[in-house]
Amino acid sequence: MEKEKLLNIMRKAEPILKRYRYPILVLFAGLLILALGAPQKEAAPASAQEARDAASADGTAQDGGFDLTAFEEKLQQDVSRISGVGRVSLSLSLKSTEEAVYAADIRQSSQNTETTSYESALSIVSDGSYGQQPILVKKQYPTFRGALVLCDGADNDTVRLAVTDAVSTMCGIGADKVSVLKMQS
Repeated sequence: MEKEKLLNIMRKAEPILKRYRYPILVLFAGLLILALGAPQKEAAPASAQEARDAASADGTAQDGGFDLTAFEEKLQQDVSRISGVGRVSLSLSLKSTEEAVYAADIRQSSQNTETTSYESALSIVSDGSYGQQPILVKKQYPTFRGALVLCDGADNDTVRLAVTDAVSTMCGIGADKVSVLKMQS
């Protein structure tokens, strides 16, 4: 009896499935993509040190700002892994610090042909929890002025070139702004 009911339902559904087979396939493909593409939660770091390491791996602090000390430490670790370098001490100098650029409403008024005045006000939006915050247009990260690298292998030209290339690439400065010197024993 149940087989008959199932066959009856199949006979009724067959023309509908034939007519709408492509939209149904697209629907199932979309659902599959959504199911497979859902972001997975990352496991929380086991210790506070791991959390700091993860946050500072790219030179950003916990609050999203640039952390020069963390960036120097990470770069120092990376440079020390270069073959023949040995011990490393690295110092970076900044040309400009991090800067946030916010949206502003600028009004221009002219009383006559000679005088023009400008009025600027910071654009603010509500954050949804009874607070207001300015609209961030872009964040400019610091630019580096130069780098000083002290290492054991600086007497080898190949090592000195590799260190110079690595530091200039990571800091976005020219090779002439990187000084690699032999570390005192």
